[in-house]
Amino acid sequence: MNIKADCLVCLYNQALKTTKLLGLDDEESAKILFEVAKILPNYSLDYTPPAIAKDTYSLIEKLTNNNDPLKKAKKLAIKEAKKFKPLLYKKANNLLSALKIAVAGNVIDFGAQSQIPLEEILENIFNTPFKIDYFNQLQNSLKTAKKVVIIGDNCGENIFDVILADVLKSLYDIELFYFVRGKPIINDVTIIEANDSDMPKFATIIDTGVPTPGYDLKYANKESLEIFYNADVVISKGMGNFESLYEITDKACIDAVDEGGYFIVNNPAEIY
Repeated sequence: MNIKADCLVCLYNQALKTTKLLGLDDEESAKILFEVAKILPNYSLDYTPPAIAKDTYSLIEKLTNNNDPLKKAKKLAIKEAKKFKPLLYKKANNLLSALKIAVAGNVIDFGAQSQIPLEEILENIFNTPFKIDYFNQLQNSLKTAKKVVIIGDNCGENIFDVILADVLKSLYDIELFYFVRGKPIINDVTIIEANDSDMPKFATIIDTGVPTPGYDLKYANKESLEIFYNADVVISKGMGNFESLYEITDKACIDAVDEGGYFIVNNPAEIY
């Protein structure tokens, strides 16, 4: 999905939020914002937002001498998500509930322009229908699937993904894989955070090698690409993954729009 004008503003705001989370003073923050402003005009609208985010965050890493600027924010998000885990496990008594839990976790997203309180989402998620509902198609695909991939998104959200993985393994005779980023980028889940959860009990963790906040096939390593193309079902979570895979794949997907729209899609192209 190619970048739009609003995406440029979002990327710039993300840089500002990063400086605040790092506790930088005005002079240090301004230096970073000036440098980010210099590189944004270098991109045409043919780029995807995750591809540009890769370069903006690489710049922030260089200027701050910190290869994981949001490390503390990621740990806090995971800590907060774990508080809800016992309650959510009680509600995850079927596939639809588990999917809604996984979608609800998407609100834990530093990269989103707006933040919705997690408690508010969890109060309403089980009674909220998907705006575009392909649940039956997804369920039918899973009945005959042998290999299933979940493409992870944010830290904190990955704790909710564990619940989905557990339910999938209990319902279907599948080999399950969980894709993570190849390096720290924004607050996205990497192999470190995935291994420091219960996910390895249910899925094989795959470091995709991608340095972008989305599973961009141009950067993906050979191992993840082979698994991706041979999977019967891919469950892709988060806007960054959607932006990277839009019009690229026709595998079954679940997604959550950052602005509060929830839906399951069989083909990302059907959204627009």
